[in-house]
This record gives sequence, structure tokens and C-alpha cells, in this order.
Amino acid sequence: MEYFRQRFIDELNDEGPVAIRTFEWPSVDVFKAMAPELYEGHFVDWLGAAKEAARDRAREFLTENGCLDRFNRLSEQCEHQRVMPFVGAGLSRSTGFPLWGDFLRSLTADFAACRPELEAHLAAWRYEDAAQLMRDRMGGDIFDEAVQNTFGHRRKTIAGPIQLLPMNFRRGAITTNFDYVLDKVYDEAGCRFDAMLAGANLREAPRRIGDHPHCLLRLHGEADTAIGRVLTREEYDANYGVAGSYREILRATINATSLLFVGCSLNVDRTIAALVELKDAAVVATPRHYAFLPLTEGLDREARRAELGAADIHPIWYPPENHDQAIEDLLISLMEGGFHD
Repeated sequence: MEYFRQRFIDELNDEGPVAIRTFEWPSVDVFKAMAPELYEGHFVDWLGAAKEAARDRAREFLTENGCLDRFNRLSEQCEHQRVMPFVGAGLSRSTGFPLWGDFLRSLTADFAACRPELEAHLAAWRYEDAAQLMRDRMGGDIFDEAVQNTFGHRRKTIAGPIQLLPMNFRRGAITTNFDYVLDKVYDEAGCRFDAMLAGANLREAPRRIGDHPHCLLRLHGEADTAIGRVLTREEYDANYGVAGSYREILRATINATSLLFVGCSLNVDRTIAALVELKDAAVVATPRHYAFLPLTEGLDREARRAELGAADIHPIWYPPENHDQAIEDLLISLMEGGFHD
């Protein structure tokens, strides 16, 4: 609720301060002091209108993109807490953290000779190779310091629709992000994770989730340590390769749970490859997965559906013009139980 209240406060203060001679007060402070009962009533009315507007926008683009029935199925799964969010870098961007490509580009400030090769890797979605290039050129200590400096900040102010996740998902979460945004979001919402597992501790994930489902799985590690980190090609090979444990961790985690990918590009991705292999190896039907994805201009929907479908991931398309607004509309619509009227 604090997320909505802050939005309400921001809108009131956008009207400008109340001025008397040389003194000024924020509009919200004057409103609360002079008419506290009216203030609360106005907030309730504003909240109802904001949620309804979000649902109207979501219904419109879901219908237009042919995803309304799929969204309603996801809503039913969420209502029974059978869905875990899989959170990517796109949900931390609003708080000020860079996407992976932007982070890797920033490393060339002191290593400019790497730029042409780095850009070639990024253009071909070879992020693992791009990260490996920079680590090899910079050296491990310098690379690790850059990761910690960029993603290790405990930002005091969290922004964006990531704040709505605790209102929808109380059965834990998975992330490939190094930052600590999810930790703070769930703490501030009063539903702190029972455990946060990363690195070697991920091997305990299936058992820990069985005892305490509300866990955060840091699938690729965290900013403050390189131990258990998955970013470079060598690190991906070690964890997703034949000798790695990540396929088994995913298999055990999703055995009876659907995933909802939010803030993930899902392009050339080891997680998708692992899910494809798990789907092919399964002898019984496993839960379907979903993804909120932007419907970009010129996208080959048929090819994309086939690519994602091989991993049993089913896209819920949203307009790309305003990423945060669309994700917020979808999450609010999940909170309100979908569109079954």
C-alpha cells in the first residue's frame, strides 16, 4: 500500500506548494493538517480510480494482443500461490541500476580498445562472451570491483513496479540480478524472505523451499562477492555445464511451480536452454511458465512463440512505449484477480 500512497503524495505535491508570504509548505502536508479525514477519503477514492484505470489499460492491450485468456489463466495460478516471479535486470532499471549491456559498455571507459569487440558481442546477444572479454582484459580484481561498485549499492529509495511484487507473490522469488532491490522491497512490504540463497547454498534450495517456501534464490550470485557469480562464459559453463548443478536446481524448483519472467529479455539465454532440456527430459507434464514481454515493432511473433514454447514459456505481450506503466498495469490487474467478469 505504501507504493500507492507515495504515488498519491507525489501527485498532490505536483500541484505545487502552498505559499503564504515568504513561507511555503508541500500541498500534501497542508491537506493532511487541515482536513485529515478528507485526506484519507480522497486517498481511498484516488486508489480505486488508479487501479481501475490500470485495469482498463491492461484489458485493452491484452485483448488487442490476444493475451487476455492467457493472462486470466496466470491470474488463477497466482491466486493459489502457484507462481514464482523470475526477476531480471529490467525491473531494477527504475531504481537506477544499469542493464547488462550498459554495465559492460561502462567498463570500456578505462579499456577503450575493447569497445569494437564488445559491441560485436552485444549486437549478437553474446553477453557471456562480452563479460568474459572484459574480465580477461581487466583482470579479476578490477572486474570484481566494478561489479560490486555498480550493483552493491543499497539504494534508499526504490522506484518502479518491482514494489508491487510482494502484493502478488508470497512464495519466494528467483532473480539473476546482483543488486539488493528485491531484498529491500520485500522487507519494506513486511514479508522478509525466510532465506536468501546464492552460490553453493543454492544446492540446498529444494530442501529449504520445502521447509520455508518464501525464499529468494539468487541464481547468478550477488554483487558483494565473486563466489558463486555467473556472468562470464567460464562462469556460465561451470554452473550450467555437465558438471554444474543449475539444471537440477531449476528442475527441483519448478517441479510444481510456474515461473513468471518479469524484466527479462529472454533472448539467447542459458536459463531458457536449461528449461528446454528439462521439458524434453520430463516424462510427465510440468507446469507452464509465463513472461511479460514487450511487443516490439517488427517482431516475428510466430518465431518467438516457437522459441519460447520449446521451454514451455508463454508470452503476455505489452506495448513497449512505457515499460514501467505496462508492467504496473499487469501487476495491479493480477492483484485485482484478473478479468473474469
